Amino acid sequence: MLPPTSKSLPLLLMTLLIVLTITRVGIELSVHLLPMHLSWIMAFGFYYLSIETALWFLETRSGLSRPQYALSLRPLPPMKPLLVGLVLPALLPLGVFVSNYQQVPAATFAYIVVFAAINPFFEEVFWRGVLNQLPISRVKRQVISALLFSFSHYFLWGSYWLSNPKVLIPTCTTTFIMGWCWMWFYQRDGRLFYPVLSHMAVDVFNLSIAVFMGIDLVGAR
Repeated sequence: MLPPTSKSLPLLLMTLLIVLTITRVGIELSVHLLPMHLSWIMAFGFYYLSIETALWFLETRSGLSRPQYALSLRPLPPMKPLLVGLVLPALLPLGVFVSNYQQVPAATFAYIVVFAAINPFFEEVFWRGVLNQLPISRVKRQVISALLFSFSHYFLWGSYWLSNPKVLIPTCTTTFIMGWCWMWFYQRDGRLFYPVLSHMAVDVFNLSIAVFMGIDLVGAR
């Protein structure tokens, strides 16, 4: 992989535009063609398609390449990156899980597990793997990744499934912190697989599928 240069910046920004545009179009189609409790499935299909399209664009139009997951767990990361970069973001939504898991139908947990097993691979390879190739300083990449990751939740999902301010505001706040922690870890460790594992825990604790299926966890309290 060639090192990022200023010439790669427009191409990397184009990948962001691809993800936001294709996903947003897919969301609008989904909510108008399907019942709300099913539309999230089609919407996320477009989201993952947009990421794959962005990765294809990155590989074919520049010297940059698709980030790799590096599935090896050895050696284990040092204690500070482990706690700050992985454990901290994973535990942020634990309170949501403890407060709401009893209100979620048992059958829904299967969807939550499936979603948590798939979603982090797509999101980490783009929001961390791709954005870490921006030709700016490490700290600026951390900030930009966190901001855009948080903004994507507002721009893509805030109009429908996360429209309740009691859900949207904490979601955008915590995803900013998570995005910063995961990028900070990835820059030090070089492996995406650890952020993927932390992200999986987040998606389970957030009861993500329950939210996207239209179960109002806040209103159900």
